[in-house]
Amino acid sequence: MEVFSTITSPVFFELVIVLAGSDMVYSRWKYMFETLRAMSEVRPFVLVFLLEVPDFSQGEESRRKLARALDLVTAEGLLDFLDSPPTIR
Repeated sequence: MEVFSTITSPVFFELVIVLAGSDMVYSRWKYMFETLRAMSEVRPFVLVFLLEVPDFSQGEESRRKLARALDLVTAEGLLDFLDSPPTIR
């Protein structure tokens, strides 16, 4: 747990994960959520996904895909360590 000592700062509250289109391989996310779960045991945080899309016209479709994926991982219980659902920006 020493590796997470930096998140004990009083300013740490929101964790932003930047996703590009190529990062949307949801089957690999299980390991990320295991790490986030360990981090939340040290200090609770709000999880934010920031979508980075190269073409503005693809933004809404990417947002819907991410929202559906987050619904699936929520249903699987992978986000049950969060106090509030993640947001998408």
